[in-house]
Amino acid sequence: MEQTWIADRLAELGKKKLELAQALGLPPTRVSEILRGRRDIHVSELLPLARCLDMDPMTVLLLCAPPPAHLRPADPPAPPPADLAPDERAWLAAFRALPEAERERWLRALSNF
Repeated sequence: MEQTWIADRLAELGKKKLELAQALGLPPTRVSEILRGRRDIHVSELLPLARCLDMDPMTVLLLCAPPPAHLRPADPPAPPPADLAPDERAWLAAFRALPEAERERWLRALSNF
């Protein structure tokens, strides 16, 4: 997960990535990896990160963690297969439009056949 908020906060404070690297005890290349989302922030780095960014450690923890599944945007539905007939496409669209609980009820009912 890209951590653009860290770069934004550094800019607000007028600090350089090198200062952050020194605060975390990391080489600057590791900080660049963190900012690009290629390396996670380790638990041991949270407090030094919060201090360097002049932020509450709990806020930093929440910003570093991925959002819980129920708060993430849903994946868009896959397009229907190209080989479906028009009436099959209509049925699939109607099924996808149902609330999740109703779709689950239909799937349970169909599995009994």
